[in-house]
Amino acid sequence: MKTTKFSLKAVLPIMVMLFTILACQKEDPNEGLAAPRLFKPGAISIKTDQTSAKLTWAAPILSSNLKLSYLTEFSQDTTFATTEFAVKTDTMGVTVTDEKLTVRKKYYARVKALATADQPESQWQRSNGFTVTGEQLFLPVRELEIMETQITVRWKPTVGLDKITLTPTTGAPIVVSLSVADALAGVKVITGLTPDVKYSTELFLGAKSKGLLEISTLAVTVYSVILNSGADLVAAINSAANNSIIGLNPGTYSAGSAVFTLLQKSVTLKSTSGNPLNTKVNFREFTLRGTGAGISLDGIELDGTASGSLYFINPTGVAADAEKADFANVKINNCIIHGATTSFMRANRGAAASDYKMDQIVVKNTIVYDMASTLGYTFFHLDKLQFNSLTVTKSTFYNIGRAFLTCSTVIASTPPTITVDYCTLNNFGASNNYIFMDANANPVKFAMTNSIIANVPRPAGTVNGVVMRANGAGTTMVFSYNNTFNFTNGTGTALTLPTTNTSQAGNLAIVLDWTATTNVFTLPVNSPLRTASSASAPIGDPRWTY
Repeated sequence: MKTTKFSLKAVLPIMVMLFTILACQKEDPNEGLAAPRLFKPGAISIKTDQTSAKLTWAAPILSSNLKLSYLTEFSQDTTFATTEFAVKTDTMGVTVTDEKLTVRKKYYARVKALATADQPESQWQRSNGFTVTGEQLFLPVRELEIMETQITVRWKPTVGLDKITLTPTTGAPIVVSLSVADALAGVKVITGLTPDVKYSTELFLGAKSKGLLEISTLAVTVYSVILNSGADLVAAINSAANNSIIGLNPGTYSAGSAVFTLLQKSVTLKSTSGNPLNTKVNFREFTLRGTGAGISLDGIELDGTASGSLYFINPTGVAADAEKADFANVKINNCIIHGATTSFMRANRGAAASDYKMDQIVVKNTIVYDMASTLGYTFFHLDKLQFNSLTVTKSTFYNIGRAFLTCSTVIASTPPTITVDYCTLNNFGASNNYIFMDANANPVKFAMTNSIIANVPRPAGTVNGVVMRANGAGTTMVFSYNNTFNFTNGTGTALTLPTTNTSQAGNLAIVLDWTATTNVFTLPVNSPLRTASSASAPIGDPRWTY
């Protein structure tokens, strides 16, 4: 018998090939995974809007050719110890609305693939937290309609709105029922509130929240004295101590030919009603005399016509114009002011630059008209006055003279901050002035935003072709999110902005039907100006939007 010899040399190549094939085989990525993991849905993606949340997820591994169903559970608890509700679907997504979700509450979702004939149910896939904000039918609250025990709220008229709840920081909520007529009127005056309390104010249509506002009532005003209509207001101011608050009950108060003199003291005049339509003061002038002199006015109509007013506010020295003085502030809120022929505020009587000083000038929620008609001075005539800030917001000005502001005397101090925001201005400009501001070489930080400026210049007037002048070192100017129309130098050439130190964005030139005699500036219902502000809200004085 013939013996066959084993040859290692012959089989070695075969063994190498075998080991090479085994080494090239990939590991099975699913090896060791139980079915519940293989059929677990992929990561959950969530998109929300005011009233709904749309959840979608990726298909499970190895789910091709399988018809799967899914269960999605919703909870306000990350552990899902309590489930609010669940939704079953045959698709890889589900949309839930405020029918089930409570708005402004944080939710979590988890989803699993349900068992099939051949597979057990999968493990849960969990989402991140999400919230639906809720529909906002409330309109912004007007500052001038917030009082100590009363607020006025407004909303987009909507059928079915049935109640408003006001929940204080501590204590039980107040429920205000809305009638069918209320819902369609879109406004409700709510009384009987507590002063100086923050209320979470919510609007409802059945169980659905349709708006939320956080509103704080005003603190109680402690009056030094309260006067009745016809009282001697001149004498009351003369006898008032520094920082006194004089309350004016509804009615009319007249100065005659006398001026209201604030002699080295600051006094507040405030209507007890908070309503300038029922509390009126006939003035000749508010004269601020010397260091410490200032004035605050709140909730009053101020009319200079009967007394032949030249100036509304007139800072001077105690005995002479040339005296140096460090004045207290000027603050005006929720007033209607008209009928001074020379200037709204003349503060240039110091002998030299910065002889007069003032920290703040504030005008807000106010209407001013028929002012500075003689064109001899500017509306805010602040040359030589060293001031830190001029803030003018949510106010309306029309027929106000030759220009808005002059502060052209160079003053060696921190540049003042000048802010004009959400204002409506109509029919002003004359005498070849820079209509917004003339600071010349005096450094300033100026911003006019979210405002409407129309019908410049006044009829038959002419103005400088550039709207403002300010070239001092360190000057910055912003002109953004404003609307201008009928905006020329008076001879047909469109007005321009300075080419240096000025930034602008979002400005428009939409024509409205306002003329030089217009005094009601309500925006058209569908006007693009209702969403033209830097916050996508209406521009101009808010009182004209609703």
